[in-house]
Amino acid sequence: MPKNAKAIAGILLVFLLGAVSGSLVTHAVYRACREKSASDGPPGAREEQIVKRLSGELSLDSGQQEQVRGIIHETHTAIREMRGQMRPRIEAVLEQGQTRISAVLRPEQREKFAKITAERKARRLRERPSPEQP
Repeated sequence: MPKNAKAIAGILLVFLLGAVSGSLVTHAVYRACREKSASDGPPGAREEQIVKRLSGELSLDSGQQEQVRGIIHETHTAIREMRGQMRPRIEAVLEQGQTRISAVLRPEQREKFAKITAERKARRLRERPSPEQP
């Protein structure tokens, strides 16, 4: 075996590993973007995305697809209701914790902490799923 053969084999191996890992990462990013766009879309888009994925992976017939679609819709509705019920309790616990933290801070720290918590609360409100999303 020539001396250069090992070097060439090593370079080819690195190239192949790079191509494979690049493909895997690209696929993962593409899939995440596709799922995110479905969840940001109109009501029911996320549910339909799940039905399509399961139909493809499990080869569901049309009757099964309709049953799965109904089950997913009922499940998402129940999750939305639970979130609605829990949200006020979670907000109350967060506010209690923030009040307790604020009590141990110096005035200048308290002012800065108030800005931090206001920014985070605004971000939570922006990122909160709409009522149509589970």
